[in-house]
Amino acid sequence: MSEGKEIAKSKAQERQQKLIRIRRRRRTQLLVIVTVLLALILGIFQLFRSGLINIKKVEVVGNKSVSTAKIIEACRVDKHTNLLSVSTSDISSRILKNPWIKNVTIKRIFPHTLKVEVQERVPVAIVSQDEKFYLVDDDLFVISKHQYANNNSSIPTITDLPIGKIWVGEQLMNDSLKNAIKCIKSMDPAFKKTISLISAPSPDKLSLYTKDNVEILYGEAKQADDKNKVLQTILKEQGKQVIFIDVRSYPHSDPVLRRMDSVP
Repeated sequence: MSEGKEIAKSKAQERQQKLIRIRRRRRTQLLVIVTVLLALILGIFQLFRSGLINIKKVEVVGNKSVSTAKIIEACRVDKHTNLLSVSTSDISSRILKNPWIKNVTIKRIFPHTLKVEVQERVPVAIVSQDEKFYLVDDDLFVISKHQYANNNSSIPTITDLPIGKIWVGEQLMNDSLKNAIKCIKSMDPAFKKTISLISAPSPDKLSLYTKDNVEILYGEAKQADDKNKVLQTILKEQGKQVIFIDVRSYPHSDPVLRRMDSVP
């Protein structure tokens, strides 16, 4: 019995010593981790204060209509701005306030560069309303307002829209405009350049007018691809002899044409 107690006591002491070693090792590991973290935090803090990664260059790409200077101004950074601490979301929000900017991506390029990648809106039409002219993109978003029409513009002007006040920076939720834009989007670029004016009082009364004064009754743009192809073919083959085309029922029925030589 005495021998058994001694063995049990010895094993208990061994276990106790093992537990003590484990606890010491864990305390040592914890101390090392805390020391490393403190050193890391201190290092980062010193890095922030040192100016070693302050912004020295703002690189802007993707812009054509909005000047680089204007985008850099919206960033609100200078040589004292730290590249790590700058808020990219705040910068993006400020840049997106410009109605010409559709999307923006901000990237940090160490050690000193802030890169701004922008995607600009592309005007597809000019909306004429209350003697003012508004550029709109294919999302029906109003990009800018002008006092005068640009007669040299390569994009058509849309008139007669049943719409109220227009504000720059808003999306126009209007079925007539949506129908007209759908018609424009499906046009071949060469054909689009021949269209000078679009009347859109309602989707079913959409009409196009070419630079050669051809009137086109277009109607709804549900079959826009087919309608635009047949219109382009007619105008190419018959040229200035055609003065009127009705494709409202195409492709369910043939286009109705009126030629110059048919006018009494």
